[in-house]
Amino acid sequence: MLLVTQDRDARERFASVDCVDVQVMLADCAASGREGLTRLAAWRPNVALVGLPLPDLSGVEFVRAAKRALASCQILLLAAAGAEDALIAAIEAGAAGCVLEPCDANELVGHALKLRAGGSPLSPLVARRLVERLHGRTLARAAAAALTARESDVVCLLASGLSYSQIGDKLGVSLNTVGSHIKNAYRKLDVHSATAAVMRAVELQMPGKA
Repeated sequence: MLLVTQDRDARERFASVDCVDVQVMLADCAASGREGLTRLAAWRPNVALVGLPLPDLSGVEFVRAAKRALASCQILLLAAAGAEDALIAAIEAGAAGCVLEPCDANELVGHALKLRAGGSPLSPLVARRLVERLHGRTLARAAAAALTARESDVVCLLASGLSYSQIGDKLGVSLNTVGSHIKNAYRKLDVHSATAAVMRAVELQMPGKA
């Protein structure tokens, strides 16, 4: 296992119990994200325990780089309460689990063993936020699916940077018709501006049909 954290006390505490379970061996410690990536490439551990924040990289940056360097490494993130959004972003980047402090060294060893067994340790608050995000995306995709083909075309053309009049010319419809399609799309996507509609289109990766 590789431990990456700028907290010196945490590194020392964890090192003192690395023999708590014969299945867990602490291969090395690192105090920064870049140092951690170097040691990960050298040791090629099965599990990396990463305490956030890191002094030089965000959780997402570290996870992406680590997975590129060693895709088989399972990454467990540890952070203080209030960092749930950053943890979820790191999960989406490839982290296998996230837990919130306080979490003692013995608990972390247990989480590492869960990762080794194919589990994904998640603190309840992080799990709840993940469910909420998934639910929100499901609703958003359902809203996008409810758009008519022409409404979808209009939103995608907005996302491409076209003005209302340019959209009308491209689709062969009047400016009033474009406005009507946009109004309906706003209502279905639950947005209130062209910018918000474009952001939702990008988020949903709506394909252009025009």
